[in-house]
Amino acid sequence: MAKPKILFTDGEGPIVFKDLAQDLVGRINFEHDGRVIPGKEFFAVLSFYDDYLAEVGTAGYQAGDTLALIGPHLLAHGITDEDITEEAKDAKVCFGVEEYIAGLKRDGWEVRVISTAYSQMWELIGNYLDIPMEHIACTRLDLKSLRNYFGSESFYRSIRNTEKQIISQMPQAKEAIAEVDRGKSVVEVLGNDGKFAPLRQILDQFYWQDLPSMDYQTLEAVRVMGGRRKIEAAQQFAQELGVVLSDIAYVGDSITDDALHTLLKQEEGLPIAVNGNRYALMNARVAVATKDMRALRPALDVWEKDGFEGVSVFVQESQTAAHLLGKERILQAVEENGRYHVIDPNDQEAFSKIVKIHGEFRRLVRGRATARLG
Repeated sequence: MAKPKILFTDGEGPIVFKDLAQDLVGRINFEHDGRVIPGKEFFAVLSFYDDYLAEVGTAGYQAGDTLALIGPHLLAHGITDEDITEEAKDAKVCFGVEEYIAGLKRDGWEVRVISTAYSQMWELIGNYLDIPMEHIACTRLDLKSLRNYFGSESFYRSIRNTEKQIISQMPQAKEAIAEVDRGKSVVEVLGNDGKFAPLRQILDQFYWQDLPSMDYQTLEAVRVMGGRRKIEAAQQFAQELGVVLSDIAYVGDSITDDALHTLLKQEEGLPIAVNGNRYALMNARVAVATKDMRALRPALDVWEKDGFEGVSVFVQESQTAAHLLGKERILQAVEENGRYHVIDPNDQEAFSKIVKIHGEFRRLVRGRATARLG
């Protein structure tokens, strides 16, 4: 059954590579016991805490709200909206994205972006790819307005004092992160009352007690476009376009896309994971591993003409064709066309293989990003 030409897509990963939040915190040099602590090391602790909050199901919290957690620290260290725009100029679009997006638009597709990233970056990328801001849902961070309201030195001093406490726990934080990397769950490591509890307690106290006591509500000051808010944005765009969720193809690659993937799967839309992590893959219907984002177009065209049944046949035929090429040409086929899979949640062995393939591509594609925006 034919579908309307509608594509909703995540931004960071499927379109552009830039960890803007990390790089903004990277502009800050923290000090402890006469040593300079790079901002990216501090960000890694907050990102680790973000994983914990998302896993334990903290009320009102969703994966990706790290972009809200860093807000007070940006304020306390004088980072400005202009700094965000300048940092965003280092973003690079993925290989093939210009032709991929231009081709869709030329052929009558409606493209909407639903991205966790800050609006300052999307103002640049949207202009570069000719996607108007009214077609982009993203995170709004207005540091000028926040600073006008939360501009007292006592507020900043309180933040910097807590930063010192966090930094004093940095060795423990690195050890905790290493334990998770070795296979333990973040809840098991950070959630008990063992040696890593002081780090969690400092962070809990700061974000959910100290800041609110100064009238700063962590998750309201910066409302991050992730998780359930991506669902709300998709529903709003669908209403504006006069379509239902079963008409929509959506491309995502991370945990912030899982909620929307899950809903679209239930509604028989087409959630696609491109170079996805485990969270993006587990509720997608189709997986595309590729170095070139133009490889998404064939699957989208089949979806538009023949729905999910057609996509399933297309994926099966592409896998058969790859096998017929022989081992010596498999890599060339992957390089040119990508690898496609229909995800069967009941086949854990096959799913584990897909996760591994996508992990390899996630590492590879970042070296092929092109067209710096600055």
